Amino acid sequence: MRRLRDEVAQLREAVAGLSQPGELRTQVQDLATRHTELATAVSQTLVPELAALRQFATEELGHQRQQLDAVLQTLSREQNPPVDWPQLTADQARDQWAVLAQWIAEILVPWYEISREELPDCWALHRPAVIELSWLRSAHVQAYTPTSAPHVAGEWHQRWRPGVVARLAQVIDRRLCRPGEHLVPQGESQGRQPVPPRPGERLIPPSQQLAEGQHWRENYFAAVEADLRWRTQRESAGETP
Repeated sequence: MRRLRDEVAQLREAVAGLSQPGELRTQVQDLATRHTELATAVSQTLVPELAALRQFATEELGHQRQQLDAVLQTLSREQNPPVDWPQLTADQARDQWAVLAQWIAEILVPWYEISREELPDCWALHRPAVIELSWLRSAHVQAYTPTSAPHVAGEWHQRWRPGVVARLAQVIDRRLCRPGEHLVPQGESQGRQPVPPRPGERLIPPSQQLAEGQHWRENYFAAVEADLRWRTQRESAGETP
């Protein structure tokens, strides 16, 4: 718009500089007048309409973005449904056991420094513990999908993870289960001592050690074997959950 006004001003100066008025001067003056009228029309009509169109396009784009985010969130939830353990077939359970164990070994324990006191070695042998850990994993995956809001991850850190850790203390009786022992009364506990440290290393009590796979792997395989055997027998008998 400024450029158009400048061109009109230059055109008027050129017209005023003509030494003799004539037909050319009249035509140029008419052209300058039409330019002025066009500039006025653009300023009064087209510019407001363009502004309104720009606002409409911005609002519509925002609306479409919200709809797209809602669709993506729905698809994300469908790809990461909570695991219904009682309903799983043997084949489905085999896959879910592996997914859960990998998440515990690679994410939960090393990144959140979960100890053997918090996650006993025999967690896989306790069905309630398996269910708690499974939905915690699903919630963790959901919290870190690209379409999730930041506060969802905050909820996982501040609420869900501590809640499940506390719940594990309820579903796994520490009077019977402790590092290296499963369903052993305290009076019969062998009180296993940790492996002596290497020279220069600090002796860490078992309860304070990280719940690494080497501590629970044996119980995990035993739990998977028993669970798959039970599910296979249920399927063979034609029973439904």
